Amino acid sequence: MSDTERQNLDYLPVQFGAFMVLGLDIGVTRRSALLKSGWTFLFNILCTVFMEYGFANFVINSITDIDAITSSLSMFNQGMLLTFKVLVMVFKGDEMLKLIWDMNRLARGANAKEWEIWISENRMGKWIALGYYYCCYIAATIMAVMPWLFMLYEYVQGRGVHLRLPFQLQFFFVSGNGFHISIFYYIGTLLVVRAWFNMSVGIDTLFGWYIFAVSGHFRILRHKIKETALKIDAYDNHRDFVSDVAAFVSYHNRTLKFTENLNRLYGEILWSEISMSCLQLCFLLYSLTNDENFANIPFHFFASAAITMQLMIYCFGGEKLKNENDMLCHDIYMAMPWEKMYPSEKKLMLLPLLRTQREISLKGLYFVINVNLLVFIFKTAFSFITLLGAMKEI
Repeated sequence: MSDTERQNLDYLPVQFGAFMVLGLDIGVTRRSALLKSGWTFLFNILCTVFMEYGFANFVINSITDIDAITSSLSMFNQGMLLTFKVLVMVFKGDEMLKLIWDMNRLARGANAKEWEIWISENRMGKWIALGYYYCCYIAATIMAVMPWLFMLYEYVQGRGVHLRLPFQLQFFFVSGNGFHISIFYYIGTLLVVRAWFNMSVGIDTLFGWYIFAVSGHFRILRHKIKETALKIDAYDNHRDFVSDVAAFVSYHNRTLKFTENLNRLYGEILWSEISMSCLQLCFLLYSLTNDENFANIPFHFFASAAITMQLMIYCFGGEKLKNENDMLCHDIYMAMPWEKMYPSEKKLMLLPLLRTQREISLKGLYFVINVNLLVFIFKTAFSFITLLGAMKEI
């Protein structure tokens, strides 16, 4: 892996485009070249910090108005989360880029059938990335368009000209509620939402690609086992058995290493995602049911859908890796023609059989990422909504 080589990003067009908007190039192989445009990256971070201050200042000064501050709290929470995630990814740039390179390099040694398996998993990851991209795109577009549509409606109804965002901000150097102030907030919000949109799409869908890439390697392992079993069962070929098992164990070691590297790369990100998305989902769902301005409902709905899909990428990803490892263990036991194997071959197969029984899991430091965690997040979010409702009545 030299500095002049480029990554194979045939199935990462969404991620590549999102990171390029942020000033990052994931097509390189070294972290030193990851920051393609430092000024662009710095501008996006500073815009986020600036708007985070506006959200926090409004919340502090309106802390008693639960209905008013929840939408601003959700945006503040999202800004904190995405800023943390992108800084972690930049800090761990070498690990991120090496993992992409190593997964693609291992797949390049596959035969025609194994390559087809690899491509099918990559294709599925690409479609999920596009689905998440469009979900976030719809939420961002609604945020940008709906204030103008409702402003036009109110103007036609003779209620004056009011440009209202689905959340509120407050800065110490801005006073009044005139149209020019609304335009200032609107432009600032557009810049930040553009940055957050690309941060979320880039980081979250890259995780999705990692999951499907590792899954592709697990499926290749299952294919190798079936081919080894077929040689003995159909052709009584015992000559290649030892070399086939050795190749399987070596491939399995590298696949397990990918899972360990993914845990190291995304450990802090998974922890922050689970910890903060729970609150964000709570604030968005509360705003969805309690916001008196109907112009904000579409944004709250699609933003909640985007956050839900974001959590599903992580939680179902962890579940998918666990299931792939379980199916590999099952296929080893069921596919091998044990009655036709020599005693020495049976003993040799105990090693991969025992290795595949080892539990594989993704962890957000101390969270185990699976579908049970997704259920827990929703239960906790609804508990917080009940708490907010009780606080409102006090």
